[in-house]
Amino acid sequence: DRNHFFKWIMSRSEIALASRFRAFKTQDFSNMNELRKFIVQNVQASRKWRQKGVVAQFKRRHFDAEVMDFVKIGKGSLGGKARGLAFMCTLLHESGELHEKYPEVRIAIPQTLVISTEGFENFVDMNDLRYLVEDGHTDEEVRERFLRAEMPRWLIKDLRACLEQIRYPLSVRSSSRLEDAHFQPYAGLYETCMIPNNHPDLSRRLEHLIGAIKRVYASTYYEGPKSFSRSTGNAHQEEAMAVVIQQATGAAHGDYFYPDISGVVQSHNYYPVSHMKPEDGIAHIALGMGKTVVEGGRALRFSPRYPAILPQFSTVDDMLENAQRFFYALRISNLPDRFDVRKHADLERRDVDEAEAERPVQTLSSTYIPEEHRIRDSGYGSGARILTFASILKYDLFPLPGLLTDLMELGRKGLGCPVEIEFSVNLTRPGRKEKGKGAFFFLQMRPMVAGQEQQEVQIEPPDLERAFCFSTRSLGNGRGEEITDIVYVKPADFDARATTGMAEEIGRINAGLVKAKRPYLLVGPGRWGSTDPWLGIPVVWRQIAGVRAMVELRNDQIRADPSQGSHFFQNLTSLGIYYATVEEKEEAEDFFDWGWVNGLPAVSETDFLRHVRTDRPFILKADGRTGQCVMMK
Repeated sequence: DRNHFFKWIMSRSEIALASRFRAFKTQDFSNMNELRKFIVQNVQASRKWRQKGVVAQFKRRHFDAEVMDFVKIGKGSLGGKARGLAFMCTLLHESGELHEKYPEVRIAIPQTLVISTEGFENFVDMNDLRYLVEDGHTDEEVRERFLRAEMPRWLIKDLRACLEQIRYPLSVRSSSRLEDAHFQPYAGLYETCMIPNNHPDLSRRLEHLIGAIKRVYASTYYEGPKSFSRSTGNAHQEEAMAVVIQQATGAAHGDYFYPDISGVVQSHNYYPVSHMKPEDGIAHIALGMGKTVVEGGRALRFSPRYPAILPQFSTVDDMLENAQRFFYALRISNLPDRFDVRKHADLERRDVDEAEAERPVQTLSSTYIPEEHRIRDSGYGSGARILTFASILKYDLFPLPGLLTDLMELGRKGLGCPVEIEFSVNLTRPGRKEKGKGAFFFLQMRPMVAGQEQQEVQIEPPDLERAFCFSTRSLGNGRGEEITDIVYVKPADFDARATTGMAEEIGRINAGLVKAKRPYLLVGPGRWGSTDPWLGIPVVWRQIAGVRAMVELRNDQIRADPSQGSHFFQNLTSLGIYYATVEEKEEAEDFFDWGWVNGLPAVSETDFLRHVRTDRPFILKADGRTGQCVMMK
């Protein structure tokens, strides 16, 4: 009543907080506990606001998980992924108009703790592990060696101090020096581990976290990143790994934890349709964890500027065929007594049908009525659940399209180039107030490689007369005359159940061509690099490290949408690899001359593949302005 709190805080130049206290008297509160709670909450809110946009250096005595949103352990580099997060953290803090435009949405970066590259350097040197950076060591050998190694004691003490205050599920992610760099993103080549972090024993929780960190450290020396470094000319021996330990976003649903929506948005759309423009961007969204999207699974694709244009959902039959059928979630209960990070730090795949009684499925689904062969935009009726996201894209339950549009522009201005953003969404909880606000979580931002069309390329009618391949939807810009080798999946022998075996065959042929320094064209149906073997051939980077151009066929064997949103796809574009999608329909302009290719002499042949070679290099022309690509005999 005598304004002692106001005077004491004002004397420390906390003007905003002091002014707030001056506006209240004891009679404004029903009891002393309510007054005390008011004071504590306002002091805490003030401290938290001061930490927004700041990367705080971790100190065991002063760590406060309630206040500090972004904390760094160690003195080394943050790594590429963490740098992008820290940069966006500052942008969001400075963009007050964005928060004012969407007052009903909490726009935030999950609480983040970064172990700098100092931790990796100490760990590797202490355990004499640098020899594993050389070739000749399998990923399994590297992983086991890292898991058996000792963690530095100073790092264990810091991690224990963190876990004493943190009990929510954690995502343990890579942030190497080279990751998310301009034009060489290294996207998706390193490990990510998820842990429930809910064991009653702190020592066990610490053990699980250390195991997850070791797995991420080990992925630094995996064959995939080493192959990618060779392709980009980087010295992988200089690579070092920081680790991002982030609050997993989502909510508990029975034995599982997952967000309502995860997705990726890119500010450059390589495949615009209708009246879309490339700069309008493209988003891919899915139920559950983002693994579905970034690994090329079945997700819904739309332009944030035109959310009503959904080519995948043009008809009822298209909806039934293209809708998401499974999703990924973290198991948080009924776990084995012995938690093995080799098995249990990974996400579980669940069928949408299995979770149809859970609120996210009901909210985001429509219902198929077989008697009427129609789909109703409600997930609460009787009938099969079909994930259409109609409540978001048609009925504005959450302002996702507008928010993505604004964030793309914010990121593009901030980085000065097209960007790719990973995000997750928790929808509004009915019947709750402040804590029930919808939340948009910003998980990652990286530069996109797009708009590199400096060289003008013209595709003329005579070029089409000589062509064995023509695509109206392709990536890349330029002219190439260095390919004589073509590796293709034999159409007559293709079996969607055997795509994993095809990937292994491609890896063996690729190894020989890389050794001989012969770039090649790779041709096959469906999405290259998808982890869903029913959508395409699930090759990983080391299996195609020597490829110079790729053709993705869309035909009756696999009718998958173009694989634009995946990490695999981002790495291809960053290396300037030509990528053409050929629609094999009678009415389509695209074509691939199977008669000519089958007539070429075979260098080798496997159960599913044929490797042929031309006498002279064929000519490839790609026009980045029109998206056309032609390959001439």
